[in-house]
Amino acid sequence: NGNRWGHNGPYLVTRVVTSLPKQTRDDFKIMPPAAFYPVDWGHISSYFSSPSDRGHLKWISAKIIQLEKEAYAIHLWNKQSRGVNMEEGSIMHHIINKNCIFCLSARSDT
Repeated sequence: NGNRWGHNGPYLVTRVVTSLPKQTRDDFKIMPPAAFYPVDWGHISSYFSSPSDRGHLKWISAKIIQLEKEAYAIHLWNKQSRGVNMEEGSIMHHIINKNCIFCLSARSDT
């Protein structure tokens, strides 16, 4: 259950930091969960699917813009996504093609 994991993972850090005195908290910035966990664990497979119609393409395009603007990393929830194939035109296909330095170097070696 991703919610249980989150309680003892990223949300634990948030709870500890927010309990500190204000002057101590001014030394660092608490990022919102969406900065590193922008995708709910129950919806990760939809980020690997190619657009099925114009409405879905519009949603994918908006989601890519949102991720590029707000996220520093994307947790892929391996338990949920390890068996999912990445389809061309999907959110993950776009993000990996644009940002994965390891993928780019592997492609240029062939």
